[in-house]
Amino acid sequence: MKLLLASIAVLAVVVHGLNENVYRPCPQFWLSFNGNCYRYFGERVTWEAARDRCRDHYSFNGRADLVSIHTEQENGFAYDLFRSSAGITPSTRPPYYGAWIGAYQTTSGSTGRFIWTDRSGLNFERWVPGQPDNHGNNEDCAHLWRRNAGDDIFQGWNDLPCEEDLPFICKVAPN
Repeated sequence: MKLLLASIAVLAVVVHGLNENVYRPCPQFWLSFNGNCYRYFGERVTWEAARDRCRDHYSFNGRADLVSIHTEQENGFAYDLFRSSAGITPSTRPPYYGAWIGAYQTTSGSTGRFIWTDRSGLNFERWVPGQPDNHGNNEDCAHLWRRNAGDDIFQGWNDLPCEEDLPFICKVAPN
């Protein structure tokens, strides 16, 4: 009887200890990377529609958003999501191959600062050389940019009018 009670007590301590570090898998069809879940959506929509879809339709406890990128490794992971065979979708208006990410300009039509939709700091940037340039004074949203296979080395970002239709990548913490 003492052995049974001791075993139950040990089990309770172990279970309680695991509670803090319990493995939380990503939702179905989402991919895990460094503690977050990511999903590429091939539907071509405006930046605002992409943000809303992440928040409304693909949200788990209201936490999903367009992807924010904080390291070179995370940038490579996100880039590979859209570069995969499912992700390369030729645009009817080249050179806008790519996918929306969550960076946007705080002051529309300026060459001002970009921030992430999830309000995390822009502590990592991977702009294509010469970008952001706010061409036409209306490029307020950012996307991962791939014109050709040569861009696969740099895996950079570009600013683009938010009204363009592109696929998008969402990011969420595990369930």
